[in-house]
Amino acid sequence: MTPRLPTNPFATRFTRPGVLPPLDRHGNPIDTARLVRSLQTGAVVVLEGPHGHGKSNLLAALLAAAQAGGRETLLVRMRTGLDAWKAVAAALTAPRRACLGCDGWERCPPGTTAIIRGIAAVRRLSVIVTAHGPLGLPVLARCGTSARLLAALVARLPGHGDLIDGHDIDDAFTKHAGNLREALYDLYDRFERRIRERCLAAQTTAG
Repeated sequence: MTPRLPTNPFATRFTRPGVLPPLDRHGNPIDTARLVRSLQTGAVVVLEGPHGHGKSNLLAALLAAAQAGGRETLLVRMRTGLDAWKAVAAALTAPRRACLGCDGWERCPPGTTAIIRGIAAVRRLSVIVTAHGPLGLPVLARCGTSARLLAALVARLPGHGDLIDGHDIDDAFTKHAGNLREALYDLYDRFERRIRERCLAAQTTAG
């Protein structure tokens, strides 16, 4: 009977946005409650940073903090330009003074962004968007990464025994130029490969 492989601690259910705590580039917790308190109603602000630098994770944590503070929250993930109209609909139907998150602001056509900003001003919404640059918006937070941050995230995942070490973390971070999402995928593959090799070796020895 083939032994059941242990759960890979780098699986997306452990690493997807909203599961891991938001940390700064030094690996320290981000005070999301303070950031939420700094939000102005009627304004659109941006979480800025390259791909895989924690913007979506921070956005999820900020919405959770806003909800914990008693505010209504909504999240729209914009994968194509058509999704921008979902953000418009959310802004129109959200309770006044709600907190709306828009993940992927660059995919929003210019005309639609102007509509959302206008609705936010009239309905006194706080809108937090993610983007690779400021795009003329006030910056709520700039998301940066480091190997130290990646190591801090890995330390918060379920146990991975001795299959992943500091060299793996540094190598994955460098290989993917600071993109944490890709680095975690890389560590997933390393863990999967090594646990299978270990199980195969154990079977060979037992045989």
